[in-house]
Amino acid sequence: MGKLNPINQPKLGQKLYDIRVEKGFTQLELREKSHVSVRTIQRIESGAVTPRTITIKILLEALGENVEDWFGSFNVNAENRFSIETFKNMLLISASEQEQKNALTPAWISGIIYLLIGIIEIGVNVHIESQGSSIPLLAVAVLVKVIIIVSFFLFTRGFLSLSILFENQLLKIASYISIATITFIYSAEIIITLTSPNYLDIIDTMGAFSVVPFGAIGIILGMGLIRLQDGMGRIAKVAGRLEIAYGIAYMTLIFSFIGLVLLPAVLIVEIVLLSKADQLVRKEEI
Repeated sequence: MGKLNPINQPKLGQKLYDIRVEKGFTQLELREKSHVSVRTIQRIESGAVTPRTITIKILLEALGENVEDWFGSFNVNAENRFSIETFKNMLLISASEQEQKNALTPAWISGIIYLLIGIIEIGVNVHIESQGSSIPLLAVAVLVKVIIIVSFFLFTRGFLSLSILFENQLLKIASYISIATITFIYSAEIIITLTSPNYLDIIDTMGAFSVVPFGAIGIILGMGLIRLQDGMGRIAKVAGRLEIAYGIAYMTLIFSFIGLVLLPAVLIVEIVLLSKADQLVRKEEI
């Protein structure tokens, strides 16, 4: 009974209300049997609060219900529902405004980690190419890629937050595409690193094919960032233009090296943008 309650409000409250009425109990009579206050019972039945599991158990026992059977009837796919809700919260799909704002602090911090770990990744790859691979180096390479996925996700989640707070649909679309693309590519690289002896050649080939999509995403993201300038000021415009310049250079293939040179500057400006947004949110809460 220590598990999370599988029934969400207002369905929970309605179910308890139906049982109480069916059993012929008034709220006062239920209070006398369960020792749960009438006010609490009223708030549960109205859907105003989600009670602890132990409170539900006490009320059900007072109503003469078989607690295990009652919970079991609603436990089908409960874990799946919980997983879906967790996934939606991670992507800020069903997050509250406060949760959206709370995503900004880890976002700019993760941006710094993403920038630094990208440099480390280059160093690891250069070392492997010159010295050859070994199990410890492969483990480091995989760990670096995992950190890149996590840090990039949290970093881009900050732009998702801004897209929702400022109702910027273009930025939202670009952020979702960026998360999906990076997660897919680096997950594939991890699998290839662990399974193929010629993984660096395969990863290089994948990188060549991903140049155009990355460039296109950069342009869309840049346009979305520019639209933030009314709320975030000049820093959003600068970040957007740098992102577009990076995207265009990357898409040309011939001048993709210019995009790589621009990338650190793009990330630094975007980190500053998210940090500024975080500060503005904190000032509003004071």
